[in-house]
Amino acid sequence: MVTDTLIDELKRFIKEYYRFVSLPDIFPTALGGGFAEIGKGVMPDRELDQVSRLLSGFVKEKRRPDFAHTLNSLREERGLEAAELYKAAWVDKRVYSKLMASGGRPSKDTVLQFAFALKLGGADLAVLLQSAGFALSDSSMRDLVFRFCAERGIFDLHDVNALLLAAGQKLLCKEPAEDQ
Repeated sequence: MVTDTLIDELKRFIKEYYRFVSLPDIFPTALGGGFAEIGKGVMPDRELDQVSRLLSGFVKEKRRPDFAHTLNSLREERGLEAAELYKAAWVDKRVYSKLMASGGRPSKDTVLQFAFALKLGGADLAVLLQSAGFALSDSSMRDLVFRFCAERGIFDLHDVNALLLAAGQKLLCKEPAEDQ
């Protein structure tokens, strides 16, 4: 249950960890004309082939399991049936089936819904987010609320949504209809 004390704790957490990031922080040379060198010179075909082989090897070595595989592994580790997971995550059965069958890319919110349903924190949360191409950012108030919840073991989606509202952020998801 979300209390005033918990909301105050969330406010202190955001104040401590929120980082405003500006364009010059991300691209320090952008304002100084550092992009002028991009595109100069053309790589010879043999060098391009070598780079292509190196890149291919790098991808094979570094590639991680996709979202569907990662989600399925985490679900099995926790002893949940598929229906238990998508219902706990407030995700429609059709959406879940499509993600698992096609290896499609979910939205960040959908990934977080599954993460909270699986009660993930720390490294497991990061792995699930990364498997879909996402991460939590200290420059996003909304992401800080998610991090706050995960670090404090607040996994109930009603509570997560209440804390998002208390921080003036968009809800993670709507509660599903009773017939789902």
